[in-house]
Amino acid sequence: MLEAKPPLFNRTYLKIIIGVVAVAIALLTAGQRSGPEFINIKKQPEVPLYYANVDQLETLELSFLLRTDVALNGEQQLLQQLLLQQVEQQLAGLTAQPTFAFLQATLSTAIAPDQLKIVITLSADHAAQTDAIHDLTKQLLQRLSTYQPDIGLEQRWARLEAAQYLNLKDPENRLLNHFGELISHRHSVSALQRFADIYHNSTHLSGITLTLKGPDSEALAQRLSALLSSPIVSNNRRHGSLDMAPTDPTSVRLPPQGNQTYRLTGLVLPGRQQPQFATELLTVQTLRQLIQRQSQLTARLIWKSLDKQGYLAMMLHGSSIDANSDLTPLMTTLLTQLDDALIDDTRHRLQNTYREQMESLTAQLNMLDTIAFYRLPTDYLSRFETTLDAVNNADVRDNMRHFLTSNERYQITLPAY
Repeated sequence: MLEAKPPLFNRTYLKIIIGVVAVAIALLTAGQRSGPEFINIKKQPEVPLYYANVDQLETLELSFLLRTDVALNGEQQLLQQLLLQQVEQQLAGLTAQPTFAFLQATLSTAIAPDQLKIVITLSADHAAQTDAIHDLTKQLLQRLSTYQPDIGLEQRWARLEAAQYLNLKDPENRLLNHFGELISHRHSVSALQRFADIYHNSTHLSGITLTLKGPDSEALAQRLSALLSSPIVSNNRRHGSLDMAPTDPTSVRLPPQGNQTYRLTGLVLPGRQQPQFATELLTVQTLRQLIQRQSQLTARLIWKSLDKQGYLAMMLHGSSIDANSDLTPLMTTLLTQLDDALIDDTRHRLQNTYREQMESLTAQLNMLDTIAFYRLPTDYLSRFETTLDAVNNADVRDNMRHFLTSNERYQITLPAY
């Protein structure tokens, strides 16, 4: 007769194992949801100086963010390029100064549609040299404030115009340029005649924001605060005499080009500082998803959310697009395909992408400049996902309806021959 063997695990052991596994799963799930650890962004009182004290960085970076006019059309973009060249020329001698050499610093510049950035980078070993960094910052600001007219300005402008002429042969660039002209103010004074004023306004101390990234940033922020000025809040930074305000929403037909018709439908938006930016972001990204679902439609979105001004443009072309067709049925079709499932899916995609991006310290430090320039809350990074969660689907629907069917849209046609 076979002898009965006791079970390998009795009921008590099994309960303990199940409990341990459940706790482990809960801990793992909580760890996955914890998300990235965000840098602590701080702002100095009264002045536009933002900083993040990050001890593990091997460099200290000072970014000077200069507020420019928003460049939406060809002439404005050329002025941005000319402004960049002028700033580089004015700062050329800075790198030869003893303080610059002592700190072993490097200098770089970059331009964007609404700002110009000057970056000084030095080794973290020099981060405690606050007096020397103060002197270098003072020298930079002084060089920016003294405009030095360039006798070669017209030649540089001519070279930029020649490069842009070739760029505007592309049909999409041509449409975007014309759209930018329609939604921008126009001047009675030529660009070169206005340039000195443009330079002075863009480099004025009241329009400069400074960010610091690296070790010992807090002590340096306190040292540099006295060099900056309280910002002047203004919705009108345009320079020179104005002829006319932007053209009211209209339909425009350009002279024919190429063998394929292009259509642009666009809308003016309020800009990055607006309180409903999260709703606008979710709406735009949901619209991208809608467009990707259309197998018979060749289209792309161009979205700009800039300093107090922005736009959304939809570029259409392909066999289903002709110069005379009414775009209303197409826009209505897109609108009828919008549902809560698509909005929620887009929201989750945005949050997941954001979470992945913010695992990178570099990405967080780059966002510091965005937060500083647009004067966003210092806890913007940690609040982003919850802000998206708070966006109401009904508001997204209203925004989408406005984007696709509003009578405030501009419509531009570039027909084929």
